[in-house]
Amino acid sequence: MRLLTGSSGGSRVRARSPASIAPIAACAAAFALSAPAAKLALSGQAAVWSRSTVSVALFAGALALVAGALVIHRGLRCRRPPSAWLVVDSRGVHRVERGKTTTLASFNAPLGVTVFASADRSKLLVALTFPGAVRTVAVRVRDANDAAAAHTLFARATTAADGDLLADDECSLSAADAEKLLVEVARRCPGAFDRVLLTDAGGDEIVLDRTELRVGTRRFDLSAPLEWRASLFQELGVYAVSVFQATWLHQADAEVVFVAPMPPEGSEVRSAAAAVQAAGEAIVVQAAFALDVRLMQASPGEPPPRELRRAIDRVFMLPLRRALDRAPRLARPAAAPPRSVAETRRGERDRRERHR
Repeated sequence: MRLLTGSSGGSRVRARSPASIAPIAACAAAFALSAPAAKLALSGQAAVWSRSTVSVALFAGALALVAGALVIHRGLRCRRPPSAWLVVDSRGVHRVERGKTTTLASFNAPLGVTVFASADRSKLLVALTFPGAVRTVAVRVRDANDAAAAHTLFARATTAADGDLLADDECSLSAADAEKLLVEVARRCPGAFDRVLLTDAGGDEIVLDRTELRVGTRRFDLSAPLEWRASLFQELGVYAVSVFQATWLHQADAEVVFVAPMPPEGSEVRSAAAAVQAAGEAIVVQAAFALDVRLMQASPGEPPPRELRRAIDRVFMLPLRRALDRAPRLARPAAAPPRSVAETRRGERDRRERHR
C-alpha cells in the first residue's frame, strides 16, 4: 500500500484537493482500520507468482495442476482491490468506504496519538484518543524492509500485551504506511504525540498534555517534583481473586491512583532479542524495551482507597508511567517508604481510636 494524493470526499483520487491516502480493507471491528498488503508488496508478490508459475511448469501431471491452481488463487487474492481508504487531510483522519466518509479523528479538536507494540515488535496499534472515545489502527510488520522504513513508528512504540493488540493479520496497515500516517498527522496536528485523552470509569476526563496531567478537577505539574510508585494488589470478586496494577501519584494536595486489571497472560515482557530482530532497529528498540521493562516493575501492596482510584484501560498504564518517569521526583529519606495521604490519615485515625 502506498500513500497517494487525493480527496477526502470519496474513494477516488482527486488531484485538486491534497490529502494523504492509504488503501485499507474492511474490518469487523467498529473502530479498527485496516489495509491489505501494500501496493509495493503486491508487486513483489506478483513477481513471486510469475516465478512460481515457471517453476510449476517443470512438474508433471496432477501435482503441477494442483500447485498451479494454488498459485493462481493466491495471485488473485493479492490483486483484490481495497474496499476502503484511510484519508488524512486538513480536517482530520477519515475512513472512506463505498463512497461513505467516516471521520475517525478531527484536527479541529484536541487529539492524542499513542503507539503500542507487542514485545517482539511484529504487531502494533496506533491509538487516536480524543474526548470521549479511542479509535485504533492496526499495524503488522511485513518483513525486515518494512520495519526498516518505520523508524518513527518503533521509536514511539510502548510495549503492550498481545491480548490488547488483537486484529486480523490480513486487515492491517504495513509498518511503512503506518510511518507515513504518523508523519502526516504530526505535520497537521503538532503536539498530538505528547497528548493522551482518556475518560475513566466514572466519566472524569484524564488528560496528559506534555507537562501537565489533569484528572477531573485535579492538576499535576509534570515539570515540578512529585511522588509516584507502581504496585500490584489483589481483590476478591464474586467468583475469583483479581490482580490489578496501580500507579499512585501525589503532588501537594492532589492525589490519585490509576488502576487497571493485569493482562490475562500475566506479562507483556518476552524476549528483547526477538524484539530487536523483528523491528530491525536495534538501538531504538533496545532503549524503548528496557524502559518499559523497568516501568513494569511493581511491588505487591494493599488495595488503594476506593475514593482515590481512577480506572483506566490497562494499555494506557505504561504511557502514563513514561510521562511520570520524565518528571522530577520529590526527594524522600530512603528509610521512609512513601505512603498515600489517605493511608496516612487512616493510620492516624486508627491510632487515635486505639488510645481511647
